[in-house]
Amino acid sequence: MQPIATYSEVRFEGSRSFTLLSDKIVVRGKQSLQSEFEATIPLKTLDPSPDKLRSRNQIFTWGMWTAIIGFVVCAILVTGFHMGFATFPPGLVACIGMSGVILMLATFRKVEFVRFKNDGGIVILDIARAGKSATQFDSFIDALTRQIRAARGAA
Repeated sequence: MQPIATYSEVRFEGSRSFTLLSDKIVVRGKQSLQSEFEATIPLKTLDPSPDKLRSRNQIFTWGMWTAIIGFVVCAILVTGFHMGFATFPPGLVACIGMSGVILMLATFRKVEFVRFKNDGGIVILDIARAGKSATQFDSFIDALTRQIRAARGAA
């Protein structure tokens, strides 16, 4: 079966590719340092009216707390225990705090998602505007919505 449209997204936590066929969508993905998956979703099970969501990656919050705790502990070591900033413990803790800042910068931008639900209102499919193919996002969503309507009309 020839694909109607394809789209791929790359986010901080992994990547996914979407292949739209006449009666289904095939999702293949990899989660960073974790797993690979493939799922096939019949289009007739999806509501053709998607929801939109903009969210920031959860790693941003982890980075924020890492930075805050790292810099507070560093300040306590330098001021409370009178350790030199260039000594090993405060320097190490400051580097941990800086890694939190780097995580925050890497995940600061909110990502737009389009979410498709089933008839019961449960989110079955979400697609993010992210990565090199982000310019094709709107045209892929339009093609997917048209194909969902066609599949539901034929059912």
